[in-house]
Amino acid sequence: MLKTALFFLAAVVDASILTSIVSTQLILADVAGFGLTVTIGDRIGATIHDLIGLAVPLLLLVGLSFLFAFIVAKYAHQYIGGNRTAWYMAAGFTSLPAAITLIKLAMGGTLLASARTPFGMSLIACCGMAGGWMFAWLTSTFNSTGSAHA
Repeated sequence: MLKTALFFLAAVVDASILTSIVSTQLILADVAGFGLTVTIGDRIGATIHDLIGLAVPLLLLVGLSFLFAFIVAKYAHQYIGGNRTAWYMAAGFTSLPAAITLIKLAMGGTLLASARTPFGMSLIACCGMAGGWMFAWLTSTFNSTGSAHA
């Protein structure tokens, strides 16, 4: 149980870091599209700033959305069958866009400016999918009983 919780935390951190990096780079691409110069130093500095500044909100967003989605994935795999990793990847892929959309509907705004476009939302979904893959891989590879129960 503790290992599963640690693997969950690793997947949340992974998806949060990827989401922050992708979001920062998408915004900087928009800035460069306006004709402004964005140096590699600007990109690195902005990325580090966003990793720190977005850490708490992103960890909460990803953690809560993964918690719900991974429970659904576990029971979907248990009762429907199929590829376990694919279930967790699909859960990760859909959970972040769903959470961002729910926040937008409830509050009228979005946590991430990069999620305002379909391309940005797609990339954020891919970050969630990476977290889902990581959780499935960790729980199946390092489970001491030899079978994945997560």
